[in-house]
Amino acid sequence: MHRGKSGVEEASFLIDLALTLRRLARGEGEEGRTALAWALVNRRGPERTADREFLLALAALCRALGGAERDPTGGATHFHLHTENPDWAIRETPRALAGGHLFYAPREAGHHG
Repeated sequence: MHRGKSGVEEASFLIDLALTLRRLARGEGEEGRTALAWALVNRRGPERTADREFLLALAALCRALGGAERDPTGGATHFHLHTENPDWAIRETPRALAGGHLFYAPREAGHHG
């Protein structure tokens, strides 16, 4: 995050920036929206750098919420590191392994192992 800013302050700034971009880019295609985004980023100046990991996390959430990618978890709502074996997962069947996590979807009615 920007030095001296809390995570909440940086997130608030990014939300404001996204709302500004949404307003400015109404009716624009991807090329125009991207160019406007760069102009807004360029206004920040070199002294305002954001936490790369935070931005990557935000981008992943935006892709998921926007439906830009398929759900690689098969509808999972629970997960754990593949190196762990929590009690709740003993009778569950993982739907996916992605990165370092196993993902589990809710059981369907009547299908309780």
